[in-house]
This record gives sequence, C-alpha cells and structure tokens, in this order.
Amino acid sequence: MATNIYLVRHAEVKYIPDDLIRPLSEKGRKDVEKVTSFFKDKLITKIVSSPYLRAIDTIIGVALDKNIEIEKIHDCRERKVANEFIEDFESFINQQWEDFDFHLEGGESLNQVQKRGINVIFDLLERYEGENIVLGTHGTWLSVILNYFDKSYDFSFWKTLKMPDIVLLVFNEKELRKIKRFEI
Repeated sequence: MATNIYLVRHAEVKYIPDDLIRPLSEKGRKDVEKVTSFFKDKLITKIVSSPYLRAIDTIIGVALDKNIEIEKIHDCRERKVANEFIEDFESFINQQWEDFDFHLEGGESLNQVQKRGINVIFDLLERYEGENIVLGTHGTWLSVILNYFDKSYDFSFWKTLKMPDIVLLVFNEKELRKIKRFEI
C-alpha cells in the first residue's frame, strides 16, 4: 500500500527578523491559491506542517478546502542558521552543502536537520501508512530530505527551488519508490 507525502515548500515571504512569524508576501499570499488549486482534485487525508507561520499559511487553503486540521510538527521547521545575521549567506550555504557537519555557533548543521527531518518522515510512514499527506515545510529541510534518499539532490538542486514548490515522495511501506517534482 503506497503512502504519498507531498512536500510543500512555503510561498514567498516578506522578510522580518522573527523566523517563526515571518509572513507571506503579497505574491506569496496569491500563490497560496495555486497550491490550493493543485490539491483540489487529489484525495488528501492528512496535513502536517512546520510550526512556522509561512509554512502553515502556504497550505492553509488546502486544509480549509479538505476540512482537515493541520498537525504542527516542530521538527519540520527550517534549520537554525546562527544566533546573529550572516552577511554572506550564499557562501555560508555553499559551505554547509560541502560539509554537512558545518554549522555556525548556535546554528544547526545539515546533518542535524536531515536527521530530525528523516525521523519525521519515518514517523509519518508508521502512523499514516497508506495515507496521502501534505507536509508544509522549508527549502533546506525539503532538500536535505531528498538528499537522504538520492545524493543528486544537492546544492544545485536547492538553488532551483521555488516559493512555493511541491515534491511528491511515494513510499511502499518505508521504501521510497518515486520522487516527482511538480510545476505549479
């Protein structure tokens, strides 16, 4: 029996320093309609999300349309980068993808994000076998999950992610059978 997990990267944000409550931009709010429309004809049985506002707000239309409560999962959150602002974010990201153990003081390595993310995926597979799940999350989280299963999902892939973006993982029990990215 297949379990389908649709990973949904959040829509475009309006930058504010507080990561937890960073809102969607005007474009991001409009793109929520595209996400909702994408899932309109799909049988969705569970919806889970990062507790971050932008992830929840990206999939809220799906939840309302399907009349399904969003289960917030703390370990679907984006990685903690550092305790302070980083000037050269591109170099930082590149270094993280070259060395999955690299992190700044107070931040997480990609290995740490991948480990907690994979624990979420396997927990969902155990709890919701045979279900069709929408999972609202973030670009780095989504990328390192794909990288766990297929190393070709690397820094180059991460740079191609859109806001929003949707990738389907199809499992047979706990074995990944298929990865499919959608244009929305």
